[in-house]
Order: sequence, then structure tokens, then C-alpha cells
Amino acid sequence: MELRTLKYFLAVAQEGNITNAAKRLHVTQPTLSRQLADLEKELGRTLYTRGHAGIELTEHGSMLVTYATSIVELAEKAETDIKLPAKTVSGSVHIAAGETKAMGLVAQAMMQVRSEYPEIDFQLYSGTTADLMDGLVRGQYDFLLECEVQPHVNMNVLDLPDNDVWGLVVRRDDPLASLPCIKLSDVLGRQLITSRQGTKVGPLHDWLGDHAEKVDVVATYSLGMNAKWLIRAGFGVAFAYDGLLVPPHSSATTDLVFVPLEPRIESRHGLVWRKTLPTRQAQVFLDAVRNLLDEQG
Repeated sequence: MELRTLKYFLAVAQEGNITNAAKRLHVTQPTLSRQLADLEKELGRTLYTRGHAGIELTEHGSMLVTYATSIVELAEKAETDIKLPAKTVSGSVHIAAGETKAMGLVAQAMMQVRSEYPEIDFQLYSGTTADLMDGLVRGQYDFLLECEVQPHVNMNVLDLPDNDVWGLVVRRDDPLASLPCIKLSDVLGRQLITSRQGTKVGPLHDWLGDHAEKVDVVATYSLGMNAKWLIRAGFGVAFAYDGLLVPPHSSATTDLVFVPLEPRIESRHGLVWRKTLPTRQAQVFLDAVRNLLDEQG
């Protein structure tokens, strides 16, 4: 498969129409149709069907979109980095991250880098570790800020100092809001909202113990803002890190309350990257993180 052909295929998938895709790519419609036909012949699979409303991807076509997107993005990233002038440190640092206060240290490192290397910029990608780890392995990201950091045989891991405390976020009018802490018995029978990995693995799973597979998880989230709307609507109460859904030291006027779990559980986080950093700007960022950690002792 040629990179150009994959770009053609992605354009058709995005436009949903061969005529529009041909205009976007500045090629003739017969040329584009021939390239797609050659791609289908090469793969031995039908990638799309034509209809009155345009084209519709087949199962194999949808699968190829996922792979083609990663391949094209990685190729463009490589081209950008390789074309940088030999004595210039510039370009993008790609950082995937879960939602955690450890991002504060990452932000400090970003500021330090920008003050010394104004030609470096940062591309951030949010999601759960499970969603983002595959992209790190494939080279889409330079770093992953991993929540609930784990050992990785084929990766470098740098532990970060700020641990996150788990608790339950509830509406202020919920009886649980007045408790000093949340015990296991307080959540049994309640509709629970958790991060996508939440109750399946890690310290929260251990806290729930034998009840981990029995509690009523009515929704999972990857972005905290969406969970806040569910709590406010009365759909459930949410497991989350302190400060993630409710600002630290929130006043009595806030509509949501964070109550820590008992026994107390914390999560440690770390910066993960492949054995060899692919770019000079990624190395500059890593050096900045290490310098900040050294300064903090």
C-alpha cells in the first residue's frame, strides 16, 4: 500500500463522496476511483459500497480507516521532524494524558521548554490509559502521562511525585455529602459512575473487594466534565480523584461535593515513553521534567 493511496482512501471516507473527495485532493474522479479499485484489489476486500447518499464503508473499510489514520499521522509527523534544520530545536511534542493533577508538573515543564525554545509547541491528547497506550506503542505520541502507572518491560517509566486521592463526588443535597468519608457500605445499592477503567483494575477495584463485580455501575466516563453533568442530573454518584470534578477547597456554594474514601486510597502516576525518543524536542521536554523533579528533591 502506498501512502498516497491511503490518503486518497481517507479523504473518501471523510467526505463520504468520491466526487467531493476528488475535488479536495485536486485529482480527477476517474483517477481517484481507479486508485481505490487498485487498493481493493491489492487487499482482496471490498472497502465501500455506493448508494444514493454517497459511499458507505464496509467492515473492512472501517478497519482500514483506523490503520490508515495512524499510518498517515505518523508519516506526517516523521516528515515534519526530519525536515527541521540541523541546528534548530523546534516542532511538536506529542503528549497523551489521563486527567490528573500530575499534569501540573507537565505544564511547568512545557512552560520551561517554551521559554528556552520558542519554536517548540505541544500537542495534547486526552483519554484513558487503555485508550492512549496503543497510540504510544505505535508512535503516535512521544509520551504518556499514565494514571495508575504500571511497570513496562519495553518502555521507560519516570515516577511523578503527586499522588491522587480517590473519593466520591455527590450532589450537595445528597445525604453522603455530609459524611467525613465514604465507606464501602455507603456505596452499595447506589448508582455509580466511574472512569472507564475505574472498578475493573487498580486501587479502586481493590477497595471494592468482592463487590467490584456486583456494584451498580450505570455509566463510565473518559472526560470528567461529562460525569459532572450526570451527577448534577441525579443519575448517580461518581468515583473520581480529588480536584478532578470538584475544585480543591471548594466553598459551600458549590453544587457538588468531594468526599474521600475510607480506607484512604491513592493513585501514583508516571511519564512513560518508548526506549528511544524519536525527536530532539521530545528530549528537551524530558530534560525539563527531570530538572523540575531534581529541584523538588
